[in-house]
Amino acid sequence: MIIKKLLIILLLFIFNAQINANQNITLYLDWLNQFQFAGYYIAKEKGYYENIGLNVEIKESNKDINILDKVINNENSYGIGKSSLILDTLSGKDIILLSSIYQSSPLVLLSLKSLNIKTIKDLKNKKIMITNDAIEATSIKSMITSQNLNLNDIKIQKHTFNIEDLINGKTDVMACYLSNEPHILEKRNIEYNIIDPNEYNFNFYEGILFTSKKELLNNSIRVQDFNEASLKGWKYAFENIEETAKIIFEKYNTQNKSLEDLIYEGKILKKLSKYNESLLGDISAEKIDEIKKIYTFLGLNKDNNKFDTNSIILNKTKIILNKEKLDYLRNNHFTLLVEDNKIPFSFKLTNEFKGIEIDFWDFISKKLNKPFNLEETISNKLFNIFSNTIKARFVYSLKKITSDKYILSNSIAQIPIAIVTKNDKNYISDLSVLENVKIGVFDSLKIIPILEKEYPNIKFVKIDSIDNGFYKLKNNEIFGFIDNIYALSHNINKNKLHNLKINTTLNYFLNMFLQVENKDKEFVELVNYTISKLTKNEQKSILNNYQQILYHDSITYLQILKFILPLVLLLFIFLFFNLRLKKEIEKRKKAEIELLKLANKDSLTNIYNRRKIEEICEHELLRSKRYLTQFSIIFFDLNDFKLINDKFGHHMGDVVLIKVAQIINKHIRQTDSFGRWGGDEFLIVLPQTNKEQTKSIIFGLERNLNTIEFEFDKSLKISCSFGFTEYEKDDTLDSLLKKADESMYIAKANYKKLKKNQSKD
Repeated sequence: MIIKKLLIILLLFIFNAQINANQNITLYLDWLNQFQFAGYYIAKEKGYYENIGLNVEIKESNKDINILDKVINNENSYGIGKSSLILDTLSGKDIILLSSIYQSSPLVLLSLKSLNIKTIKDLKNKKIMITNDAIEATSIKSMITSQNLNLNDIKIQKHTFNIEDLINGKTDVMACYLSNEPHILEKRNIEYNIIDPNEYNFNFYEGILFTSKKELLNNSIRVQDFNEASLKGWKYAFENIEETAKIIFEKYNTQNKSLEDLIYEGKILKKLSKYNESLLGDISAEKIDEIKKIYTFLGLNKDNNKFDTNSIILNKTKIILNKEKLDYLRNNHFTLLVEDNKIPFSFKLTNEFKGIEIDFWDFISKKLNKPFNLEETISNKLFNIFSNTIKARFVYSLKKITSDKYILSNSIAQIPIAIVTKNDKNYISDLSVLENVKIGVFDSLKIIPILEKEYPNIKFVKIDSIDNGFYKLKNNEIFGFIDNIYALSHNINKNKLHNLKINTTLNYFLNMFLQVENKDKEFVELVNYTISKLTKNEQKSILNNYQQILYHDSITYLQILKFILPLVLLLFIFLFFNLRLKKEIEKRKKAEIELLKLANKDSLTNIYNRRKIEEICEHELLRSKRYLTQFSIIFFDLNDFKLINDKFGHHMGDVVLIKVAQIINKHIRQTDSFGRWGGDEFLIVLPQTNKEQTKSIIFGLERNLNTIEFEFDKSLKISCSFGFTEYEKDDTLDSLLKKADESMYIAKANYKKLKKNQSKD
């Protein structure tokens, strides 16, 4: 009997242990261990996986492992991939995309500078060390194909992941991450070139966490839990880069990277993840569709296969409401505290609350299938009269703020921060162009320390209210006023401030959070699920409804007349416009010509600028190579120009440069091109000209320069040191300029020697 009882107890123990045992998961990385996968290490080390009953084995890349096959053919398997996963889906692979860690791809092509590989066309017949999924990635393959280079023209090598193979010449080009190998070469003082798909406008997802559709079908809860725990790990990793780097250094450092390298890598990757823009893990159907179109356009989707984009993206917002959560919703009441006159976020219209906050609150209510309430308040505190009443309010800040008393949801929307100025101020492309001006900043933004650090030449002034900000702006006490774009546009529109405008938006956003007391954490979890169900189109629709709020005063006969009179005059204006249309077209053509001149001319001397003269020189190089024609250049600068500036001032120095440019321009041939290289340096391009002819031209220019007289000093004589060279076979622009510069250096040395001898005499 005792033995029987012991057996029963043993069986129960084994059964219970099996029930409580963690589920085994395998995660296949597409590279070697490094900060690139930090979030997964952290989720494991901090117990995020264990807390949801998962035992995760992380396997780094192995050249003999096909990650896609492993994930599709094995249960409990997940992988990290690139944008080539879209092409795999087009070819019929059943996969589901969970999250994309990097919104901008860090994948680049790296080569030593000595090989002079600067463009895609330079890759022809070169050896490239790259993984199979990397060569199929949208960013790399699209970039190569778009430049009319066939992949058959490139010698693909298996990736060894060893930077020494690049340094020792075993390969010409290495596919790598921007955050890794370039930093290694910099530390070793090895110069390199990078070909970045982002510069060719192929900027797509990278570091995509994926699994099979079979795994999602059989274990949907596990898939969602694993994804959320992983993102939680990534959040911790990016918020604690140094601590995370130390963990990787000590436990996952199969590449023997230094701690400094890992920290550097983390900082670069955080930017590429757009973590500060709350886009960590984001995958949008719109971007996937864009990738699909590019693949089809470039002929990579040969069978023109199609699939529903939403069918391959994890519906992170699909809430599985168990009995416990349903009881929670049923047994509690949920109320949003709102304020009147907080346009466009919350305001009363015909005694009914409207606004961005109310629309988002209604969205959450509908998704949870639970009626929610509104309560007007003037207090920022959350008071619960009844124990089963959960009260919430919307708060706004640059980043998520933790508190002992309150908890915030995930970011629901981002509100652009903008600057308003008077209409007479030019468009501001970047605040860094401003100096020694005062700009008011609404104090509640809590952004002044950030702005002061980024723009030290601007004086930022705290403004305690929007009305005060507009008052100071109207009275020229400040150059501009910074606040969220909705509040600014609302005040301009409401108060008919026609002399003010939204000048530009800044690279900062107010995140919109829902706040409740810490004890109501369960409600925030439900809210976060519904927020993730909010599509970008739904979000834009709500925000766009409040781009502009119209205000109507009572209508008078005078106002009616103001509307009618323009209509009466419209016919006459229309006729007049037709008569002037032809002249306006002519003016526009002239304006276009002027714009072209501005783009190509040096603003001081009115000759070609450096960009244009360099372009002309490149053109002559190509023509000489193609038709074997002669071609020379003259590179020169003014002698003792610094002494002229020091003696007469920079204004008179400018007069000298203008006069010299006029004389040179007047005495070169019509076929020659003349431009300012920079400072007092100039370049003349001479087509169909050899060395002897160039010497003759220089002699004539020296003679004419000697005749220049200046009103501010009749005794001032100008001379130049002329360097020149003739195009030879295999010359490049760099080599041509180098020879001309060396020639000018010799001329300069001769001038100084002659001047020294004259002073002795």
